[in-house]
Amino acid sequence: MKQICQSKYEQETSEQEYEFLKEHIAYYNLPSQSFECSAISHHPFIDSIQNLTVREALKKQFKEVAIQSRITLFNMYLKSAEDQREEYQKKHEANVKKINASQHTLNKNEKLS
Repeated sequence: MKQICQSKYEQETSEQEYEFLKEHIAYYNLPSQSFECSAISHHPFIDSIQNLTVREALKKQFKEVAIQSRITLFNMYLKSAEDQREEYQKKHEANVKKINASQHTLNKNEKLS
């Protein structure tokens, strides 16, 4: 019974962590959290470039890399949380099946006696 409680706790915790992560990702995808609003978009090194064409090209590349990296990172976070959630769900289901099987065996033994 202790295993059932522990696996249910792990399953529920991983589900809540997954939902919490999705909420945070949604927040970080708001316009107020865009690349342009972040401190990283105003790097002194890039702003110090005198040639406007070069500066704008570097800013554009910098923005694309930062946005793509953020998307990749968020996807990795979600995939990891989803995998963990599924693992705990399967573990809990296996524990429930094990308990049900032992209950069934007990019921058969009681009928035989």
